[in-house]
Amino acid sequence: MDLPASAAQLVIALLFIVPGSIYQAVRQRLRGPAPDDVNFSNKLCRALGVSTALMAIYVALLGGALLPLVEQSSAAGPSWRGAVKHASELGWISIGLLIVVPALLAFCDYVRVSGSINLRNLTYDPTPRAWDYAFADIEPCYLRVLTVDGVWLGGWFGSRSFISSFPEPREIYIETAHQMQPDGSIGEAQSWSAGMYIRCDDIRAVELLREPVASDDDAEEDQHG
Repeated sequence: MDLPASAAQLVIALLFIVPGSIYQAVRQRLRGPAPDDVNFSNKLCRALGVSTALMAIYVALLGGALLPLVEQSSAAGPSWRGAVKHASELGWISIGLLIVVPALLAFCDYVRVSGSINLRNLTYDPTPRAWDYAFADIEPCYLRVLTVDGVWLGGWFGSRSFISSFPEPREIYIETAHQMQPDGSIGEAQSWSAGMYIRCDDIRAVELLREPVASDDDAEEDQHG
């Protein structure tokens, strides 16, 4: 697709892209992604359809009032100089028609689908995965990972540790590796450890612990003691 070659073509392109894009973005923010949003063609067609419908309504209702704002004089037709002369008015009108109205339209669609307005839970949580949610505000703690082979890996997850986030593959860097027992209990820190990298494509679980889990033998000793 060729890029607009003139200011007029650019303005026309924006008029048929911005309103639908605003509607689409607010709609998805409020309602969450719909099944048909996975297909980009569906999203593009919806955005163009909304923009075209709004432009037709604007022209039908406000065309006579907007045309004088882009005229240089009563004798001349629409011109760039006329638009510059009324730039402030056109700017506010553009904000209202291209941004506010599509956003309100998406909000009304949200109310129609949900059947009510819940201001405490108005927006859809955009966090892409539970992985990202779990590690969003993680505090320093012990962390252990169970692999598909039944092997435990883990250690101290501190300020120098790192967790990858969407859309990157799930990866963990633990700044200090600990000795792990077969039952998952966390032993002493490995004195030679300079960190541990764990790629989490094939794992069963990741657990965050406030303190290391004692082994079964240690638990029995505590009970007898």
